[in-house]
Amino acid sequence: MRVVTYDELTPEMETDRALIHLSAFGGVYPSRTVDIERRQLNTLADYVGVFAVEGGHVLGQVFVQRIPYAFRDLRGTLSGIAAVGTRPDQGRTGIARRLLTEVHRREREAGMEFAALWTNRSWGAHALYEQLGYRDVYASPWVVRLSGKPSGRRGQAPGIRPGRSSDIPEIDDLHDRRYAGRYGYCRRPRGVGQVLVRLGYLHPSQNLLVARRGRELVGYAHIDPNPWRVICGELVGGSAAVRQALVHEVNRVAGERRAVFQHTLLSESPEIFRGRGYASVPTGWYGMMGLDLAREWTTREAIDRFATADPRFVCLAGDRF
Repeated sequence: MRVVTYDELTPEMETDRALIHLSAFGGVYPSRTVDIERRQLNTLADYVGVFAVEGGHVLGQVFVQRIPYAFRDLRGTLSGIAAVGTRPDQGRTGIARRLLTEVHRREREAGMEFAALWTNRSWGAHALYEQLGYRDVYASPWVVRLSGKPSGRRGQAPGIRPGRSSDIPEIDDLHDRRYAGRYGYCRRPRGVGQVLVRLGYLHPSQNLLVARRGRELVGYAHIDPNPWRVICGELVGGSAAVRQALVHEVNRVAGERRAVFQHTLLSESPEIFRGRGYASVPTGWYGMMGLDLAREWTTREAIDRFATADPRFVCLAGDRF
């Protein structure tokens, strides 16, 4: 078995790679998407990722991103480990371990200090990540609206409407202003929203609610709707009143469906969800793990360095990779 980089894959291997991604994540990550991200975002590592190849077939994959992150004592970049996948008939054969070990070596040589990945603590892969030195550092709290209809009074509020592609640059600006000087994912690569629209991962009229006062964009919410529930994992507003108005609008859009809220909003504005027919859980199964690329560390040390227990920590739905 050989370990190769993305640019060493042949066109004939693309189907194998797509099938691995589909079996692991329910979707594909086509070469067109990879190429656009490399050109327009510059967030992928120069080698993009590593792949296990044998007999001309791809058996496993790991992609690597370089993501802005504000640690406790360092404002830098972390190695974002993404799309770790193995062909189903090759599971538990050491492929993922070998690929991750190679990624860690490359990232150390590139001068990176920390890596992170997202996974489910109930999955078997979680044990592998722990063996490799990753520690659980963050899992989002959840709030679910129990009643079938929105509750609470909206009060004085800005105008809220579905998003448009033209709102994206202002959304990026608001995000950066709102979270300047905080910890975690307080900075984002410029243009990421526009690239997501171009790739079809973000549909502004379906996935965004925008709050404006006059011509000024003062808040937005990102929603993920389906026929049974509406999840809002990203809601940003310059004031408590704007955040309250956006929560009310998410509830209104959800109607009889369950409305679910996650991430930083719940630590910023917990008062919105008190005594209003909501149920909450402090953490979920899906979360982020952190790795020090130079040494072994404890969970407590990892949480402190990643600053995920600090009230100034920022993580929104768009920060999962």
